[in-house]
Amino acid sequence: MNFGYPVASASTRALLRASLRDRVEQFQIWLLEGRIQDVFAVVARMPAALADLLPIVANPEANLNVRFGAAAVLERYARTPALQALIPALGMLTGHGDPRVRADACHLLGLTGSPAAIKYLEARRDDPDPDVREIVAESLAELQTQED
Repeated sequence: MNFGYPVASASTRALLRASLRDRVEQFQIWLLEGRIQDVFAVVARMPAALADLLPIVANPEANLNVRFGAAAVLERYARTPALQALIPALGMLTGHGDPRVRADACHLLGLTGSPAAIKYLEARRDDPDPDVREIVAESLAELQTQED
């Protein structure tokens, strides 16, 4: 089916993919430099860029300030469609091998305010890590409160 629209060339698609990688790297640099306001500004203009913080959340070896900064940006979007759009990706991170990543993902799922996050949280109720189990319980309680 042809709609009469031009199709992006392979090189254009490659540039688009590279630009997304560059945004992730730029966010990491800004967060490392303490320039969280720059990240906030980009995400405010383009809420879909919130997803570019997930590679930071998923990297347990990332600099602690960078991880905290990424979490702060994501937390600012609590109960918004932008964070709710990340539920499937956050759900996948709840199965990560590192408990810090699982804990962060469960915390963020609780902040979505969406019942769609519950299934991912319930799957971690018996997580081997006690901190993850505690965050799961808190996140589920938060979601239950919002439903009432």
